[in-house]
Amino acid sequence: MRICVIGKFPPIQGGVAVRTYWIAHDLAARGHEVHVVTNAKEASPPFRIHMRRQDWKRCVASYPAVGSASSGSVTLHWTDPLDRSQHYIPLASPFVSKLAGTAARVHAERPFDLIYSHYLEPYGIAGHLVADIAHVPHVMRMAGSDAGRLWLHPQLEALYDHVLRSAATVIASGTVAGRAVRHGADPERIKAGDRLVLPEGLFCPEGPKLDIAALRHEVERDDPELRDAFWGGFAGGLPFFGIYGKLGETKGSLALLAAMARLKQEGLAVGLVAMAHGWPALEQKFRARVEELGIMDRVLQIPFLPHWRVPEFLRSCLAVCCLEQDFPIAFHAPIVTREVLACGKCLVASTELIQKLPDHLRLADGYGCVAIPDVQDIDALSARLAAIVRDPQPVAWVAARGHVFAGALQEEAKASSSLDAILKGAAKKKRLRTRKRSAAAANPPHPRFPLAQAMSERLKLCGDSAVFDLPQAREALAAVERAPNNGELTLHQGVSAAIRLEIALAEAELPGPKATEDHDPLFRLRIKRWALADGELGALLPTRDPHLRVLKFDASELAEQRTKGARSVGHRRRRGRNIIAFAQANGQARERLLVSDVSARILELSDGTRTAREIAGKIEAENPQAAREPALRLIEDMFAAGLLWLKEARA
Repeated sequence: MRICVIGKFPPIQGGVAVRTYWIAHDLAARGHEVHVVTNAKEASPPFRIHMRRQDWKRCVASYPAVGSASSGSVTLHWTDPLDRSQHYIPLASPFVSKLAGTAARVHAERPFDLIYSHYLEPYGIAGHLVADIAHVPHVMRMAGSDAGRLWLHPQLEALYDHVLRSAATVIASGTVAGRAVRHGADPERIKAGDRLVLPEGLFCPEGPKLDIAALRHEVERDDPELRDAFWGGFAGGLPFFGIYGKLGETKGSLALLAAMARLKQEGLAVGLVAMAHGWPALEQKFRARVEELGIMDRVLQIPFLPHWRVPEFLRSCLAVCCLEQDFPIAFHAPIVTREVLACGKCLVASTELIQKLPDHLRLADGYGCVAIPDVQDIDALSARLAAIVRDPQPVAWVAARGHVFAGALQEEAKASSSLDAILKGAAKKKRLRTRKRSAAAANPPHPRFPLAQAMSERLKLCGDSAVFDLPQAREALAAVERAPNNGELTLHQGVSAAIRLEIALAEAELPGPKATEDHDPLFRLRIKRWALADGELGALLPTRDPHLRVLKFDASELAEQRTKGARSVGHRRRRGRNIIAFAQANGQARERLLVSDVSARILELSDGTRTAREIAGKIEAENPQAAREPALRLIEDMFAAGLLWLKEARA
C-alpha cells in the first residue's frame, strides 16, 4: 500500500514521535511505500532532539523485498518553519493547513491508499481533511495528553468527536475507547491496536555507552542552538543515576534532586545525569533547585537524543529512575520502563509506573526492580538510592531479572494485533458517512457463570435480572442435580462438576478477611538487604500469598474448557488438576492460574515455617523425579509469579 503517515517524528522529543518513527519504518520493512508528513523540523528547544548528520539520514530509508513482501520505503515531507510568507494576525504557525496541504499535494502526484494519523492536534485534524480530499480511509490514533487533556476542552471537543466518528478506524482501548463510543464512534471501528515492539538490536544490554565529553563537543560544534541544554558541573567521573524524559512536578524531578542532596550529605560519591528538560519556567525551577541544594557538582543536564541513541545513555547509568507519580492522565503509560529493563539496567520506578506494566507483579521490589511507593517521601527515596550506592553488588542481578521480564513483554508485544493488519483492513472498507451512535458498549461482558447460566436458561429458571449472579448459579446447580436424565435434557456428572467449579472459583474470588489489609504483593520480598542476591533464596521462608486459594478439580472436558484460558505456572503441560484463584483486593481479582501437583504441594508447605531449601528437600523426598535444585528454581518461579512471599528466617 501507499500510506500517508501524519504525526510527530524526530527531532520532536517524546513517546509519540518514537512510536511514529518505528511504525513508519516497520511498515516500510513490510513492503509499504510510506510517506511521513510532519512539522518536526519546526520543533525548538527544549523539546528538540540533538541530531547528527547520520541521525538525519536514519529518518528516511529503503527496504529491499523479502520473501513475498515488496520493497518498501520511508520518505519525509517536512513543513516549512514559520516565516514572513506565513504571517497573519494573531501570529501562529498554520500547522493544520501546512500538514494537510503538503499531504494533499503529495497525494495529487501519486494517490495514497490510506491516511494514518497519530495524536489529535494537529495531526488527526489534518489527517481527516486529507482523507476527505483524497476520498481514502483515515485511521486515527490517540496517545495520552490529547485524549486526556485536549479532548476535554470545550472548544475542541466537538471537532474531535467529528473526526473520530468520521474515521474508518480509531485505534484506542480502555477508557479512551469507551469515551469514543459514548461520543458517537462506531464500536465496530475501534481497534485495540498493537504494543510497541522495541528494536532488539538497539535495546539490549550489549552495546556502546554514552561518552559525555564527546557529546558535549559534537553539540558545541554542530548544534549551537542546544548548547544551553548542557548544564551542570558533573563531569561523569563518578557512578551516576539517570533520568530521561520531560521534567515536571509529577515526574519526580524535584524530589530526586532533594534525594541527591541527602546522598551528598552522607558522603556518597554518586552523580545524576538528566536527559530531561521542560518548559522554560520549569527548567529554571529545576536548575535553581540544584543550586539551592548545593549539588551543582553532582548534576548534569544533557540534550535529548534520538531514540536509537537512548540505549547508549541507559547503559552508562548505575541505575535509571522513572519516578512519574500522580500524573493527571491515568491511562498514560510511558515506554521508558520497558526501555530501561530491555537494556539490562536496574530500574528505580514509582509503583504507579510499575503497575502500568502488563503482569507487573512478576517485577517484585528488590527482585526485578526497585519500587518507590511514594516518590515525595524524600527520606524513603534517598534511603533506597543510598542502599544501591553503598551495596552495588545486587544491581547486576536485579537488572538481569528485569531484563528477563522485559523479554517476556517483548514476546507478548510481537504477538499482539498488528498495525499492518489493521491498516490493510481499513483500506478495504469504504468510507462511511458520519453518524451518531448509541452509547452501547463495544463488547458485552463475558458471562461469569457461562455453563450455569446456559443450564438455567435451558431449565427456564432465569428471571428478569440483567446480571447472572452467584445465588442464581447455586440455584442452577441445585436444579441440574434435581433434573431427570431423560431424552429432552441429557445431564451427566461432568456438567454438575463444571458448575460446582464455576461457583467455587467465584466464591474464592470474593473479598476475603485479609483483602483490606494494608499490603502490596509488589513488596512481597521482605529482607534487610535492598535486593535479593543470587544463591540467597534457599535460606528464606516462603509464605503463600494471603489472597491465594488452591482449588482441586477432577471434572471432565467441560471443566477443562472452562479453565483452559488460565495461565500455567510451574508445569509445561497445558492441563492441570489445580486452579489458583485470588480473593479480591481493592475491588480487583488477579488472573486465575493452572498449576501442577508439585506446585500445589509447594504452596501447601509454604506456611512461613520452612526455608525454601527445606521445602525443596521435602519435594525431592516425596517425588524422586523432582531434584532439589529444580525444586528451588520452581519456588523462585512461583515467587516471581506472585504466588509466594519471601522473608528472612529469625536468628
